Amino acid sequence: MKHSFKQRIIYADTDAEGVVYYANYLKFFERGRMEYLRKAGVSVKKLKEEKGMVFAISKVECDYKAPALLDDEITVETEIADKTAATIVFRQEVLREDRLLVSARITACVIRLKDFRPMKIPEGLF
Repeated sequence: MKHSFKQRIIYADTDAEGVVYYANYLKFFERGRMEYLRKAGVSVKKLKEEKGMVFAISKVECDYKAPALLDDEITVETEIADKTAATIVFRQEVLREDRLLVSARITACVIRLKDFRPMKIPEGLF
């Protein structure tokens, strides 16, 4: 499954030159992952409250190809690239129209809140 959503670049996303500050792409990717999970029927709030588990980012790889600018409409695309017993690797992209601006592979580890140790992803979650 691939999920995408559109977002307008606002002043708070940019630096003094009107270019999206590089770290802000991580926020766009976070929103993309949350929306992906929501569309897949996964409630991170319920997982935390009922199973005592959360997702923690353990690795980020980003390739910056071109900048997004103030007032651009971007599309954030998210899909699962790989998973293991306790991790999910997301492939994500930010595009303006059909032009790739930033791509990323982001690894999320499932951890148990009571001791912050990795835990197995519950059967049937994905």
